[in-house]
Parts: sequence; C-alpha cells; structure tokens
Amino acid sequence: MSKGFIEVAVDKFNKQQNNLIKKIGNYTDIVVPPLLITGITNDAKYLAWSIGIRNSFITTGFAWTAFEHLLYNGDNAGVDVVPPPVVSYGTPPAAVKPGMRGRFSDVCAIIKKDPNYTNAIGLDLGIVEVVQVFVPEEGKPDVSVSLHTGHPFFKYLIDQYQGAQIYKDTGDGKGFLKYDKAIMPTYTDDAHLPASGVAVLWRYKFVYLYGGVEVGTVSSIIEVMVTGL
Repeated sequence: MSKGFIEVAVDKFNKQQNNLIKKIGNYTDIVVPPLLITGITNDAKYLAWSIGIRNSFITTGFAWTAFEHLLYNGDNAGVDVVPPPVVSYGTPPAAVKPGMRGRFSDVCAIIKKDPNYTNAIGLDLGIVEVVQVFVPEEGKPDVSVSLHTGHPFFKYLIDQYQGAQIYKDTGDGKGFLKYDKAIMPTYTDDAHLPASGVAVLWRYKFVYLYGGVEVGTVSSIIEVMVTGL
C-alpha cells in the first residue's frame, strides 16, 4: 500500500527533491514542463547548501564549546591551544524564493495526473509513501527489562497487538510455564522476591496476542537476576 506524501523534515525533503530530479528523466512518457524541473533543481541545490552550512555550525559549535572549556579549565602545559576552524559559507548557489514545498508539490501533482503515471513510478520517484501492512503472524516481541524496587520491569512494542502472553521459568526445574498476560506496553512482575539477600535467576519469554490467541514468533529469552530485599 502507498499514499502520497512530502517529507516534513528538511533534510529528508532535500533527499526527496534530489531523488525525483535524478530519476524523472527515466520516464520520458511523463510530461513535466522543463522550467518546473529546473525550478525544483535550483531549490534542491540551494537547500542542500543551507543544510551544509547549518550542519557545519552545529559541528563547529560543539568544537568551540570544547575549546572554551579547555581554555578555562585546561592545564597550562606551555602548549598553545589551536582553535577550531571558522565556518566558511563558500559561494552559494543561485538564491531561490520561499515556498519550496509548494513548488515540489505542484510538480508531484503534474506527474500523478499524467496518464502514463503508475504507483510503481511514484514509489521510484519517492513521491508516495510505503505503508507497512500489519501482519500479526510476523511479529516477534523485542523486550527490554530493568528492575523496579527489585521486581522485573519489562517494556516492549505492543503495536496493534492485544498484548503478550508471558511464560516464566523460576528455576524450580519445571521449565517455562504460562505465567501472566501483559495488556500494556509495560509489565511489572510483582511476584514475591526471594528471601533477603538471596539471588535467583528468573527467565521469561513473551509471545504476542492477537484475536485472543498467540501469534508470531516467541521472543528471545529474557534473563533477570532478582535478589530479595
């Protein structure tokens, strides 16, 4: 599945511009006024220049901060501290007027209205967004764990699932047994902890629930060393 879109983040939008400019020539059956292609090409060059300057300021900004801290706190070993380079603007491309997004959108609209346009072309030009189809059977919980007041605290991506079935092995020789269900993207095992100072290894496995049944692939085993408080 796909839907039309224009990137919101400036850096990604610039990549989207360049992708269309690079590939539109492969589709000679689609008619776009050359002046419009020239326009968004100039837009892309000017925006890339601006992004490069901005990134340079960010990078050198951190370097100048470190330089200042070294001047202020560093040891005087008789060696001069070399300052970072000053950002060079270079020669900018031809300036353009505001409204790049609108101009790009106009070109996309012309392309999509062309009788020779197909969804495959839109995907190649990067002017339609791929929407991932949710397939419950392909899910595998990716679970992280930490300790909250000694109790295992789990996080996992619930997505469109109803939750997860949890299996637990307490180390009593019975192996993994069906233990509890997590219906939120976080879960705390509030089981009684071992005696004070005693450490025990608890192991867990999660499997997604969808339509009231277990689906997909069982998670990797999560091992937690719990200690009585």
